[in-house]
Amino acid sequence: MLGAALRTVTCQDYDNLEILVSDNFSNDGTEDVVRNCGDKRVKYLNTGRRMSMSHNWEFALSHVHDGWVTIIGDDDGLLPNSIGKVNDIIRSAGVEALRSRVCSYKWPSITGTSYGRLGVPLQTGTEIRESRRWLARVLNGRATYLELPMLYNGGFVSNSVLNDIRSKTGSLYRSCIPDVYSAISISSVIDRYLFLEEPLAINGASKHSTGTSYFGKQNGSEATPVDKFASEPNIPFHEDLPLYADGTYPASIQALVYESYLQSRGLRPWPPQDILASQLAIILATSGQHEERIRNWVKQCAMRHQLDFDGIESCARRLKRQTRIMSIWTSVSETINTWGIGSTDVPIDTVFEASVAAGEIRDSNPGRLANIRRLAKRALQKWSGRS
Repeated sequence: MLGAALRTVTCQDYDNLEILVSDNFSNDGTEDVVRNCGDKRVKYLNTGRRMSMSHNWEFALSHVHDGWVTIIGDDDGLLPNSIGKVNDIIRSAGVEALRSRVCSYKWPSITGTSYGRLGVPLQTGTEIRESRRWLARVLNGRATYLELPMLYNGGFVSNSVLNDIRSKTGSLYRSCIPDVYSAISISSVIDRYLFLEEPLAINGASKHSTGTSYFGKQNGSEATPVDKFASEPNIPFHEDLPLYADGTYPASIQALVYESYLQSRGLRPWPPQDILASQLAIILATSGQHEERIRNWVKQCAMRHQLDFDGIESCARRLKRQTRIMSIWTSVSETINTWGIGSTDVPIDTVFEASVAAGEIRDSNPGRLANIRRLAKRALQKWSGRS
């Protein structure tokens, strides 16, 4: 996958660009792929020993000295001319960070077919957001951390912001989940950021993805990416939050958000708030397919801090009822605003092909109405076939 991901970056029509590939002491031919890409902007780095994800990202970013930076994984990608667009935006926006929506790409190893599946957001427009307000929305469960200026797919940040974080805490990462932590920490040190509705990057999901492995259902006995992640020496989970009995992390995005919030406490100029009880209620209300395991974890955490678990569970039930309609609307909105493509007739085999296709779709600007017609036609064909 690395070759295809790297190609989405080397195809950027922008010369003032340095591309760092941080090889976390792998034995899978990563160096050969990088050496053979034939682009003078690419620099190969090797950690020299196996590191955790957070430490690998810290190592990579220690080689960035000025300008703006983004991070993508080896199954992710950039859309055509993304870097040039970012350059144009930051010259006029007067911000130190920006966040864009992202395309989604499921590699064939996830779809279980011979082709991948691409989703391209159709929205347009920009918005200047207040960091503290949006961080509060995420903590209240009214937005996800993906809405924050994270340093990962679709997130671009001035290196001056990273230096500010380093000066206050001694390192960029103080959590074992680096993408979530970056969103919370960056939002804690900047006043505002630009949110771009147009996607600039592709979030890839493959059988090698740690997040996909962890939050999906686990089947079989084969070692998974999350097993490898858990086996590596890592930054300890915050002491206020327990681990599962088997030593793994709670399978809850909101729990990871709150853990990063605790770990980044020293970055925020405003007084700390005791929000553990409300966080546990939100964590339980959003537990999804992991509900029973998360319920046990929340109960354990409540007992440790002498909190009323019954009250937390009652609050979680109310929150779940309140968010049910909103989640339906969100799902409908995402369907209407996302152009999906990928089939035996239109195969998309790699993230590079997904990048090219996404660029063409965005350039053609099909619009929501055309997408609704297309979705309705597909639904009718499917219904007719069943009849």
